[in-house]
Amino acid sequence: MNRDQTDFLQGGGEMGSLIRAYNWADSPIGDPEQWDAALKSMVSMMLSTHFPILICWGTEYIQLYNDAFRPINGTNKHPQALGGSAKDTYAEIWDTIGPMFKKVRTGETYGFPNFIVPLNRNGYIEQCYFDFSYSPVKSSKGIAEGVLVICKETTTQVKAINSISEAKAELDFAIEAAELGTWDLNPLTQKFIGNDRLKSWFGLTADSEIDLSKATDVIAEEDRQRVLDAIEKAMDYESGGYYSIEYHIINPNNDQVRLVRAKGKALFNENKQVTRFSGTLQDITGEHTALSEAKDSNHRLALALEQARLSKMTAKMGTFDMDLKLGTLEWDERCRVLFGISHHNTVSYENDFLPGLHPDDRERVSNYIKDVYNKEKTNGDYDIEYRTVGAEDGQVRWVKAQGKAYFDAEAKPTRFIGSVLDITEQKHDELRKNDFIGMVSHELKTPLTSLKAYMQLLPLKIHDVGVAKTIITKVESQIRKMSTLINGFLDVSRLESGKISLEMSRFFLSGLIDEMIADFEMLMATHQIIHHPCPAFEVKADRDKLGSVITNLIGNAIKYSPSGSKIEISCEKEGNMATVKIKDEGIGIKKEDTQRLFERFFRADNKNAKTISGFGIGLYLSAEIVKRHHGTIKVDSSPNQGSTFIFSIPVG
Repeated sequence: MNRDQTDFLQGGGEMGSLIRAYNWADSPIGDPEQWDAALKSMVSMMLSTHFPILICWGTEYIQLYNDAFRPINGTNKHPQALGGSAKDTYAEIWDTIGPMFKKVRTGETYGFPNFIVPLNRNGYIEQCYFDFSYSPVKSSKGIAEGVLVICKETTTQVKAINSISEAKAELDFAIEAAELGTWDLNPLTQKFIGNDRLKSWFGLTADSEIDLSKATDVIAEEDRQRVLDAIEKAMDYESGGYYSIEYHIINPNNDQVRLVRAKGKALFNENKQVTRFSGTLQDITGEHTALSEAKDSNHRLALALEQARLSKMTAKMGTFDMDLKLGTLEWDERCRVLFGISHHNTVSYENDFLPGLHPDDRERVSNYIKDVYNKEKTNGDYDIEYRTVGAEDGQVRWVKAQGKAYFDAEAKPTRFIGSVLDITEQKHDELRKNDFIGMVSHELKTPLTSLKAYMQLLPLKIHDVGVAKTIITKVESQIRKMSTLINGFLDVSRLESGKISLEMSRFFLSGLIDEMIADFEMLMATHQIIHHPCPAFEVKADRDKLGSVITNLIGNAIKYSPSGSKIEISCEKEGNMATVKIKDEGIGIKKEDTQRLFERFFRADNKNAKTISGFGIGLYLSAEIVKRHHGTIKVDSSPNQGSTFIFSIPVG
């Protein structure tokens, strides 16, 4: 394949590699170079996003999908789904989705939350759930040629919600079976809510909210102060919020005496203020009790709620579950990816988690987890950032881990569950930001220092007209340099906030190039700029922004080339594309750097370029402007062999 024609296939991780290697020429949609522009654009977008996307093109619905979508196909459908017909891949559900696909190609759209789909993706039928949308993909002729499938699997969330419902039913059943009273106190209003059983024990009315004093008045006088002291202590942050006490109550309606056991917990906000105080009450007058069953059910509900909370997070998050009594550890698929393992064998804390930590973080994380297991010290809360080193791929990843340890009645940890989120890109952004701030400080400080020196020298040389003019020229040069740096930074901000728009007009491309060259020849005569005659043809583009691209590329050629060397500029028209080439005899670029040269703030690692100023945003801006013209930009270069920058845009 001609790389110029298949730049849209670059990137995309594993699926990007599989798509580039696939023999599309023998498929119904043909060679990628001949694909419709709309399909190319959609595939490029698909490969650059982390959201699960499937594209089905043509009457046979030939499939292309990205890394995020790949797990949805499981091991039974991937990789054979790539390039195959969706009719075959999803034969078991085609009766359901086939009519939808057909209507999508007439312009309709579909979207459902938690849509149940029975899929055979791992050798057996699974009941899977998805949030999905089907949208038409129109070709450059305006005809709906394909179906865009954007979906997120919600199987884990739905199962967690079902688990919550089951746990809630079990809890209600256990409460009823154990004949427990329940209460929930609002510390701000001193009013509480109790279930019917508790109200009957205390001889209270059926009001939804009841003053706390009406309940405490029913407590036997010899126990009352002790209970009030226990409640006050539980609502003190330093106590941990725990409440456990036995006392007698006397029903004022029939003088019936009961011995009850109260257990509860106070919750606090970030200011250590109590926000809620709730619990259960058990009649232990007799010898029989079902409290343990209620506690187990309550614990299952807490686990189900926590799993539901975790499952609502982004697709980049993994989950873990440690049973500290059995010594087992469970990782979901994403968690295994974040630790760089692909197998589905049993994992353990000692053999997989600890060795998977970066050596510089291992001791810190291990000590932190020991504190998590100390209920008095951390209350089981877990929130930490660390690096992992893939056991199989050796890749270093930054992750943010959060979770909770659960304890038994003796404050011994029994369960540790949580989530692990990939924050590698955020960490890299922080590093790039810090590098950028340092670079800005350095680049702006240099012309400011020069300006200060020139302005101090100017009064001393004001009578020497020649020297004064030279100083003023240098001052103007430094001001122009600062203006260029600042404007470049502002352009990045405008571009990324969507405030840069294209003002399209028709003009002769050769005339624009002549103007840009004339500006350089007037301001700096250090290089020989050669403009090979261009054919006389017009383009429809934003003249000013395209001029800034040409200016930037010529400026870079001058900056990175020795004085007196040649810079050659040419342009040509091939079909519907206009191509501009700017060739220099400069220091060149290493091959591995050419892949990232158009990234924001990236500067090639070259010792010969260390003293050359710049933010690393000129080429980024140029690339973005070319892309907004639906064009392409690239560079051919080798160290010490010069560079040729080439960009192409549609003629109109």
